[in-house]
Amino acid sequence: QNIIAVPVNRPVRVMLRTKDVTHSFFVPVLRVKQDTVPGLMIPIHFTATQTGEYEVACAELCGMQHYKMRARLLVMSAADFENWLKQRASMQ
Repeated sequence: QNIIAVPVNRPVRVMLRTKDVTHSFFVPVLRVKQDTVPGLMIPIHFTATQTGEYEVACAELCGMQHYKMRARLLVMSAADFENWLKQRASMQ
């Protein structure tokens, strides 16, 4: 399961890379969309202002497995985010 967790009201930078074809990082509820191109590292910046769970999708028809390119963006309070990080660290 693909999960991206971020704290609410904190600027986030995601570095996008791809090796195969053009993809597009898309979070509709945040109105964030950025294409990524093979061979380049492309930054995207956003600040989520409401807690919740949101869909992340590829908005570029990128091949036969395109429909599987989904993730969840978890936006949580600072305290919940710290707890989430601790839980993830203890799992490794």
